[in-house]
Amino acid sequence: MRLSKRLRVVADMVKPGNAVADIGCDHGYLSVWLVREHKAGIAIAMDLREGPLNSAKENIRFFHQEKKIETRLSDGMDELRPGEADRIVIAGMGGILMSDILERGRECVRRALQMVLQPQSDQDLVRKKVHELGFRITDEKSCFEDGKYYVAFSCEPGTEEQPYNAAEYLYGRFLPEKKDPVYRKFLKAEEAKRLKLIATLTASDKESAKARLSGAEEELARIRFCLDKYEEEE
Repeated sequence: MRLSKRLRVVADMVKPGNAVADIGCDHGYLSVWLVREHKAGIAIAMDLREGPLNSAKENIRFFHQEKKIETRLSDGMDELRPGEADRIVIAGMGGILMSDILERGRECVRRALQMVLQPQSDQDLVRKKVHELGFRITDEKSCFEDGKYYVAFSCEPGTEEQPYNAAEYLYGRFLPEKKDPVYRKFLKAEEAKRLKLIATLTASDKESAKARLSGAEEELARIRFCLDKYEEEE
């Protein structure tokens, strides 16, 4: 079976383990791939909605993985017991929701050996929550699919050797350091947006524009902090 580009990025980051919890499993393709590729002995595919969960059940049957994949109707990790899964994967949702799921499932998180997360927004909130829960970020990967950039990060128990700054919480640490070409395109696009916004705000006489200008300039500085990594000598 073939995964979408964004799900393949997530799947490739999962380390082999005993059991993976696929939170917000949608159609179940990721769970199926992980057990078929022997990255997980068993999988627990969980979703809040019955429709996607029923679709996941059909796909699990189609690929003959009923003995290795269990489906559960669950709001986040509510139906997951601490210690059931040594790998936790969450993808395909916004960062605010993902952070809430991690917080409510903190007892399950603390028993996990790895999490792979792919927030579609508010990445800074997720990174901060990861650190708050006693995990460190060990790797990041990016891809571009259907007109959108995606970033996934792998997390393991422990603390960062160097604290994250504001730019790294927003845009990550590993991708700029690895000089990832896909992520550079994303950062350059974000830089262009901020430059355009700053030009508009600078030309405006409105007090509200002046108030927003400082924030826009700070955002630009954070983006350029990351872009500067691409210019550093190897």
